[in-house]
Amino acid sequence: MGIRGAVALGAIALVVGTGGVAAAEPTVERESFAFQFGDFTGSGELDFPAGARNAPVVVMIPGSGPEDLDADQPSGSHIFLDIADDLTSRGYAVMRYNKRYVRGPGDVDSADYWTKLDLNDMRDDADQVLRAAEQDSHVDPHRVFVYGWSEGSTVAAALAATHPELAGTIFQGPVALPWRVTFGYQGEQVYAPYLSRFASNGLLGPDELDRAFHGNGGLMAKLALRFACVNADAGDFTVRPTWDLNRDGKLDVDLEFRPVYQFYLESAMRPGGIYDIYDPARALPSLIEQAPKLTAPVLILQGVNDANVPPAGSSSLDAALAAAGNRDHTLRLFPGLGHSLGPTTDVLHDNFQPIDQSALNTLAHWLDAHR
Repeated sequence: MGIRGAVALGAIALVVGTGGVAAAEPTVERESFAFQFGDFTGSGELDFPAGARNAPVVVMIPGSGPEDLDADQPSGSHIFLDIADDLTSRGYAVMRYNKRYVRGPGDVDSADYWTKLDLNDMRDDADQVLRAAEQDSHVDPHRVFVYGWSEGSTVAAALAATHPELAGTIFQGPVALPWRVTFGYQGEQVYAPYLSRFASNGLLGPDELDRAFHGNGGLMAKLALRFACVNADAGDFTVRPTWDLNRDGKLDVDLEFRPVYQFYLESAMRPGGIYDIYDPARALPSLIEQAPKLTAPVLILQGVNDANVPPAGSSSLDAALAAAGNRDHTLRLFPGLGHSLGPTTDVLHDNFQPIDQSALNTLAHWLDAHR
């Protein structure tokens, strides 16, 4: 299953204590893997403290879109790499992988990714990665955790339901509520409020949309321009005709954008639509739907200023786990953090910044208590 090659990363740092003695940071080794994800040869990497045997391991399940194993973001952050670096320094092994049709940062078979792949395929791919981690000689197969971010939370939950040997599951910014509700939240609480900031008497023409595109907004907030404009990325800020219900060349945020966005979601999630992998007939269930099958320990990490998923969903998930009889579930809410668990002032500025140390510490302390 794995084409493996261990590489020692011997970065040395001098630390002078009270006795003036220099110490070296632990060396980390990386083992490469190749996976057959359907018609695509994927790749992954196991990071572990040098010389480790029987280390507890965390298997990272990526979020939506063609993510690479570092979870590189347009903002310049790389959340999964940061988590791996932190956990390996604490004695854990971490398994990460490129999603199917992803070769590395910015190297994607886009046509295949967007037309062939669905969530059931993602579950199957993650299952293969999990089994490889469990079988590795550096890993203790009795101390294996899965970590699912965003879309990946539904994949991680599906794995947890079919792998009773897992020691626990961690969800970051989970899709706790139905997919339709989650996308609706983005429109109502992020896109529309962001556009409203630039509207003149509630209306947006090309000039206002231009200012919104170049304004101080987060990654999610600015996605509103892809709905509202003919082609914002190419500099065409003409109001998209199908959203301009009264054909006046302006976009009314409340009377046009909001209702048309909801209609758009309904059609986009039908078979053949741009979001059809989230059609209930094809998608993995939300976490609240999967809660009765989650019997092992669960940690939920949720930024209060999350622009991708409604933060209240994590509280509902925590309650659903309790109602289902799970005796070991923990919810940690982080004020001032967003979907990446990086700092943001509010949902409109959630820009997927590097994961905050407070979240890394919370994760490590929970793992220590369950290892």
